Amino acid sequence: MTVIANPHFMRTKIMRYPIWIIGLGLGLTLITASTAIAVDPVPVTQNSKVAWSQVVNDRFDGNLVYDKNFDGNGTFVFVSRWSPQDIRATYTEYRSEVVDYKTVWRSKWITENGKRREVQYRDREPIYRKYQTERSPKAIKFAINNQVYTYEQGAVSAELAAALASAPSENMIIRLVWENGTTTDTEIGKGTVAAWKTVFKSSTQVGKTNL
Repeated sequence: MTVIANPHFMRTKIMRYPIWIIGLGLGLTLITASTAIAVDPVPVTQNSKVAWSQVVNDRFDGNLVYDKNFDGNGTFVFVSRWSPQDIRATYTEYRSEVVDYKTVWRSKWITENGKRREVQYRDREPIYRKYQTERSPKAIKFAINNQVYTYEQGAVSAELAAALASAPSENMIIRLVWENGTTTDTEIGKGTVAAWKTVFKSSTQVGKTNL
């Protein structure tokens, strides 16, 4: 491992997969992992003002739908965009660690000899450094109608488009495959799955025409 660091910028390179670590202030560090061939990252964030889980007609990309999934503990957010031209996805993980402690003064009420009085005391409070890691999967796997499909990059194949358009309108578990072979299962909302019927319908019709 080679590490080059200064107070404002640190780059860590592990094997052939670069990981960029950038100090953003306030104890927040952003880590972006990239691979040579992977699903393209989504062009929006979880805070973007887009119509989530609804069909959007984009003047450049035609019909598409945005989806996001997150947990209540704030440990991850998965944002994706679905269109016949491509599927884009970004998986963001959040974590924190204690890096130091600081001394703080607190107060409490005590009773002595039948009288209440306020006393101050010293206490230790942890200082946290927060990390935000963004990455896109190498591939996405789908299990639809007892068939397994894999998407990696580029335009959605007619076969996968037909499967997405025919998927039951309910929450769907998909599998994200990372560069190192590990996987993460995450959920796509039923509203997005229902929107796939419109987004990928034209794609399946084109595929049939070409046949």
